[in-house]
Amino acid sequence: MRGSPTSRSSGSSRGASGASLSSAAEGRRLHVRAALLLAALYLALALHGLGGADIVGDDEAREAGIVQDVVAGHVVWPRFNGELLPDKPLLFHWLAAVPCAGAGFSETAVRLPSALAGAALVAWTAHFGTELFGRPAGLVAAALLGTMPALFTRARVARPDVLLVLLLAAALGFAFRWWRDGRRHAATAALALLGAATLAKGPVAPVLFAVTLGGFLVWQREWRRLPAFFTGPGVVAFLVLGLGWYAAALGGWGMLFVREHLLGRYLRNLAGGLVRGAPYSPRPLSYHLLFYVKHLPAIALPWTPVTVVALWQAWRHDGLRDPRWRFLLCWVAAPVIVFTPAEWKLRHYLLPALPALALVTAPGLLDLWQCPAVSRGRGHRLAAALVVLAALLGVATVATDLVPLSRSDRSTVAAVGSALERMPGGSRAAVAVAATVAGAMLVATLLRGWKALVALAAAGTIAWMAEGAPAVEEQVNRHDSLKAFAAVVAARYPPPAEVAFY
Repeated sequence: MRGSPTSRSSGSSRGASGASLSSAAEGRRLHVRAALLLAALYLALALHGLGGADIVGDDEAREAGIVQDVVAGHVVWPRFNGELLPDKPLLFHWLAAVPCAGAGFSETAVRLPSALAGAALVAWTAHFGTELFGRPAGLVAAALLGTMPALFTRARVARPDVLLVLLLAAALGFAFRWWRDGRRHAATAALALLGAATLAKGPVAPVLFAVTLGGFLVWQREWRRLPAFFTGPGVVAFLVLGLGWYAAALGGWGMLFVREHLLGRYLRNLAGGLVRGAPYSPRPLSYHLLFYVKHLPAIALPWTPVTVVALWQAWRHDGLRDPRWRFLLCWVAAPVIVFTPAEWKLRHYLLPALPALALVTAPGLLDLWQCPAVSRGRGHRLAAALVVLAALLGVATVATDLVPLSRSDRSTVAAVGSALERMPGGSRAAVAVAATVAGAMLVATLLRGWKALVALAAAGTIAWMAEGAPAVEEQVNRHDSLKAFAAVVAARYPPPAEVAFY
């Protein structure tokens, strides 16, 4: 039977619809592949020379020693050197024990979970960024996060920091989906992931989560929705994952766990000298109030100027009334708000803000990338001024000690100098190369050649991650490692002889 015009039109429409769906599916597949490729490239860089540097820092040494005790069979109640209790819950140590048990203990094996967590975080950022701003912005956000040295440095040490950032970021992503779609399973997933984040690094995870989500709901004037977030299965998952180990630790170690872990670590970090009846801190109040405010721009380098431009553009567009921007800004502010009152301060405590900073920056970078080189817009002039200002401030900071460097920063600067001296041509050649690159970036900035500027910044950062960071780690290793000394001691006093150090 011959079809009617209506049926032919319907068939044609169905064919077009099918082609459109097929094209959309192919686009999603290509996007997923691109995100996985970015994660794989990040992992390759993180694994490059991962075991080349010995474990020299006190914190990393403690985590590695606890991993060794977990491998030895003390899965729930491990100790460092048979004495010190863990100062963090054990999720990272359990994960690190898997490659150590399978392939033997090594620097590479014990650091592997951090590298894997960093790669997973890059992939997750691409996925969540796509939900917020579309596929191009998602991939750009992942690339921005993957080229932030602050994250890369922590992804190469045996510490739970990057694992915390991954789990907390995923929990916040599901929390935003719950707010947007009202789906209970998203809230359940967020609470379960939050429990895992607590198992990675303790109560800081739920505090950061609460400040982010709570601040966002208050800003949106929707705080009355908060009780609906706590689903029954989600609360159970959080209690089991987040508090289960604490209950087991308290049952196994008793008051020793309270003194060393809960009071000696958490309360000491928060209240400082007040714990023992001394002043809160020997440092001035301005140091504590401004520490994280000053360091927040530094951890987002080299993309901080673009972040400022993106925020300025968002403010001009709608006064930051877009819920996506509000959520991300609450996320960025949470570590500053949470950690400022604590007496113990470290720059890497700001790491949980990095995924949000990358997501904030991506739309601004896309805008700069797409604008013509001759653009004279106010936003692009602002970007040029910020790039030049950031470069001048960086030089002034290192050259004149404008911002006092910490002991670890001074050690890193010294290690960079030593690494440069070992390069072909020595430090003079390195300075010449750096000056050439800086000059090219300045010219690109003045001419508003944003594509060239972004490409230079990304290439320089990747080169640092591939060669600079391992070289600096090697120099620190030469200066601080005790492996050679330990080998001499072991040869002179072989096990099971006891050795005491004073």
